[in-house]
Amino acid sequence: MKKLCLGLLIAGAFTSGAAMAQTCTTPGTWTPDAAGTPSVSSDLCAGSDSVALYCDFLDSAGKNDAVWQVTFAAGFTATQITVTGGAAGFNPVIYMYTAACATGSGCVQSGDSGNPIPLAGTAAGSYFLAASAASSDASGACGSVTLGTNGTFPVSLQSFTVG
Repeated sequence: MKKLCLGLLIAGAFTSGAAMAQTCTTPGTWTPDAAGTPSVSSDLCAGSDSVALYCDFLDSAGKNDAVWQVTFAAGFTATQITVTGGAAGFNPVIYMYTAACATGSGCVQSGDSGNPIPLAGTAAGSYFLAASAASSDASGACGSVTLGTNGTFPVSLQSFTVG
């Protein structure tokens, strides 16, 4: 019985992150290592349309989205963020904002499965990545998305005390 309970506890620890909401009010977090791993994924069909994303002329109104917070520290090594996924009628896009629930005025960059978000010139600080369906997709279009990168966004120590 103890082995069964421990097994269920371990299984829950590895799957609980996937069930968390990744909305603009409760974004997920992403801190890849020097190799860019791990990537982050979300099933947008199981999500909600928490914010009408707008970046340039791209609009995700009526389509589910997932939001992650990232912090780029000085000296980060990542040069791009990619989005992959897709299904019939679903073409994933990604937006980078300065605030979690921002619209056009907070937009920094956008990308899609063929055009990663370039990070050259990105200032250190906190940003939000939102994945959704392309504006050309029908309302309600959804599928699974995976965000990847080729480096790290190291987080710097903000304070340290010994008590």
